[in-house]
Amino acid sequence: MGPLEYAIVGEGPYVLCFHGGPGGYDQSALNFDMFADAGFSLICVSRPGYLGTPLSTGKTIPEQADAAALLLDALGIDKVCVVGASAGGPPTYEFAIRHPERTNAIVVIDGVSRTYSMPDQAGSIQQALFLSDPGLKFTLMVGDLFPRSVVAEIIKTEGRLSKEEVMARIDHIMADERKVDYVLKLFHTMYPYSQRKEGTENDLQNYSRITALPLDRITVPALIIHGTADADVDFGDGLYAAGAIRGAEHFWVEKGTHLCFWVSPEAKEAQRTAIDFLKRHQ
Repeated sequence: MGPLEYAIVGEGPYVLCFHGGPGGYDQSALNFDMFADAGFSLICVSRPGYLGTPLSTGKTIPEQADAAALLLDALGIDKVCVVGASAGGPPTYEFAIRHPERTNAIVVIDGVSRTYSMPDQAGSIQQALFLSDPGLKFTLMVGDLFPRSVVAEIIKTEGRLSKEEVMARIDHIMADERKVDYVLKLFHTMYPYSQRKEGTENDLQNYSRITALPLDRITVPALIIHGTADADVDFGDGLYAAGAIRGAEHFWVEKGTHLCFWVSPEAKEAQRTAIDFLKRHQ
């Protein structure tokens, strides 16, 4: 189907990883490092249109799932667990639908499962900061000098929280050096945006056409994790997925924003739930 950029991180049973947008293989290596630490081997791909994978390798969601399956062929790997976050949700679901015999289980974190459009909070200022090379370069520079301001902006943009809840969440993150480090590193996996722009725009085009993915066709074990205050991918996407997939397990992060799996007060519990689920189905 064409070139597919990937990196393998860790040693152990294989987990195929689909990143969000804007992202790339580097974002999966960051977002799912807890699975590598737990003894899994992450196959981190750059989805078509991101970094070193041309969009021609797979413009549609089914094509992206099939390209990943062909990568497994090339690597000599028969079966994997599959993990996807945010915009990585649709190819994760599609992989399970199209290649159930190669799928041990899936975990989807704040993943798209229904029609998606740019959230209301992502106004012109936020898009200038997060969806442009100059904006991201400026954000990275500010993050080095004033990390609290960057943490504050992402929490305000990615969540539906009251002013008091926003301040409490910022204080919680700033008190944990690892969570601050994660937020700052996340922006590095979005830069340069120019090398991720084509994939991001393709995702937006594809996902705007979704009514609801046919998740009732999924027959493999599934764990759905979603924040109830997610302003980027609505909590309803998580509810739909958990209800449509027969026997699906779920973990709802109360008042969790789009980054709840990594920076919420319940992050450790959510991560442990996902790790235990993967170990049960490796």
